[in-house]
Amino acid sequence: MSGEEGKKIYSWAYRAGRTLFDCMKQETNSDVESLKRQFRNMILGLRSEQSPERFKKTLVGEIVSVMPDCHGMPLGLPEELKSEKKWSVDEFYRYSTAIIAGLYDAVFSSDHAQAEGEKQ
Repeated sequence: MSGEEGKKIYSWAYRAGRTLFDCMKQETNSDVESLKRQFRNMILGLRSEQSPERFKKTLVGEIVSVMPDCHGMPLGLPEELKSEKKWSVDEFYRYSTAIIAGLYDAVFSSDHAQAEGEKQ
């Protein structure tokens, strides 16, 4: 995976994380801290997956479980997740790291926290 591919995957994961979190806020009456715990648990679940196929299946499953109720918030999947091509061990570590980092930063980075504070 080149540096460009890594940036592309991270960027997609960041946008996906923001979309998923915003959708969760829109569709539930839970407080933000409860939603953050739920999102953190999703990330920890992804991190625990030991094979590329299980990682992809779990990630897509999480997206599918949240997105059907999100009206007007489209979220596509990158080719790396949709393709039938198996990831090598190296690709698995690189892709999963970029995805987990992007999802985490989308909700827990200081930029996101600052934006949330401005909305309130």
